[in-house]
Amino acid sequence: MIYDQDLTWRIFHIFGHLCMWEEFVCLYIIVLDCDLEPNIIDVEQEIENIKGFIKQFSTGLNTEITNISYWIGIIDRYWDSRTQFNETELAAVKAIVNKRLDTDYFRNLNELINYLKQMTKFQIKTLRHIFMTRLYGYSHFASYLSIFHHQQDDTNKSDEDIEKIVYEGTMAKQEAETKLENHNYLNDLNERINNLQKDNDELTSKLKVAQIQLEDNEYKIGILETEINLLQEQRNFNNVRIGDVTDVEWRDDDENNSTQLVKDIKKLNRALNKITEVKRNVKEIKKETVTELFSSLGCNTTIKDKQMKLVLVAALQQKLIRCIIDNAKYYFEHANTGISQVQNISVDNLEAAILFKTEDLIKLTTRFEDTHSVTGENSRTLPTTLRKQCYAALGNRGFPANHPFINELAKNLISEMNKYRILDSDEKNKKFEKEIVKIIIQVLRIFHFRFKTQEPIPVVKFYKGGEDIDPFFMEGMWEGHHEDYEVEICSFPAIFVNSDSSVYTRAQVIARPKNVM
Repeated sequence: MIYDQDLTWRIFHIFGHLCMWEEFVCLYIIVLDCDLEPNIIDVEQEIENIKGFIKQFSTGLNTEITNISYWIGIIDRYWDSRTQFNETELAAVKAIVNKRLDTDYFRNLNELINYLKQMTKFQIKTLRHIFMTRLYGYSHFASYLSIFHHQQDDTNKSDEDIEKIVYEGTMAKQEAETKLENHNYLNDLNERINNLQKDNDELTSKLKVAQIQLEDNEYKIGILETEINLLQEQRNFNNVRIGDVTDVEWRDDDENNSTQLVKDIKKLNRALNKITEVKRNVKEIKKETVTELFSSLGCNTTIKDKQMKLVLVAALQQKLIRCIIDNAKYYFEHANTGISQVQNISVDNLEAAILFKTEDLIKLTTRFEDTHSVTGENSRTLPTTLRKQCYAALGNRGFPANHPFINELAKNLISEMNKYRILDSDEKNKKFEKEIVKIIIQVLRIFHFRFKTQEPIPVVKFYKGGEDIDPFFMEGMWEGHHEDYEVEICSFPAIFVNSDSSVYTRAQVIARPKNVM
């Protein structure tokens, strides 16, 4: 943000021409109104001080100044209407203030207010103190006049009384000089802040340039990664074709080796964390639909809780994974019609056809193995080998980015995510659209295909809100004994083998304390 230095000094020039104490009261209200989140305790103390200075001003002059009570009431009306969110009363008070400042010095009051809104909280607070100092000066000036009048009226005061009066006047003068020094110090500090702001602007500009260079490098890296993945896919495809059909174990360097599969699952989890992030890049969170989402997942978190955004990220991740899996299940069930004849199968339906015919072939070879007692080694491993090799091919090459099902599902997921949050720019939306396609392909290949390359096949489980914490199958943050906690939300499922409880990856959960009756 770039500040107009000339306007800064012109504003102080305007303040220098003020002479009526009511004007400083009005300016205090205007400056306070530009602070959207003031410290309530500080403001209430300031307001009490201002009212005290005004009363002291009247008392010191030994007369009732016109409108003293009126302007004290205006200050109270402003703060009460603001803290109680009474927009009608607040507008009425602002109209009174603006009318009082409708002088030659404030012809551009709106321009002044716009500039004040650009100031930092420290600058705003400094201005409020400056106006308070002026009112404080009026009150002490009145007390000096009171002392002078008392001296004129009482010429018979003793030397001791006169000495006391002189002493008090000297102390008051020193106090006023100290406040003036503090005021000058604040002005110097404000200038330093402006200089730091300029430095910050320069650094921000350099950071933007660096960010552009970084994005360019990331784009180039992405191209290289794509080329590497294509080569890896080709190599794996060749390995599938030339592999020994009796070998049901995956080599260490194969992507379907359990160790490599775990790495890819964790990589998918990180990608989901990044694409569902809502602390930055989001201009609006739709509170009503988010509340409904939390309720449907058994969350106790409300839209006003501090951890709301953290829970929302987890909920959106679960929502994405479930939507992709459910849509794929529906797609495979309804794409199998009309594929009995191989020549009638379109390119767009190849994945569904292979899946359909693979499942049928596995059932036939399993039945063959069960009904034919004299078999060789090949037939004994044939169902498992068929399953692993066919699903390896699908997991390696199934569903390219230009597949109609992928494109349609991407549009639906973008619409679904926009029900809960709106990104802050078209650029972020385009980036999200590109990333969601990658996420869909990863989820399909891992959850629908590559899991079936394992022996035994692992299961996938999302834990519901309210279920007990089980550290063996879950990862999260909790203090003390896990028995005292339960699941608030599960962002990523546990993946494990039922038969021996071996775990590929633990579920990612956010925990909450149990309600102890």
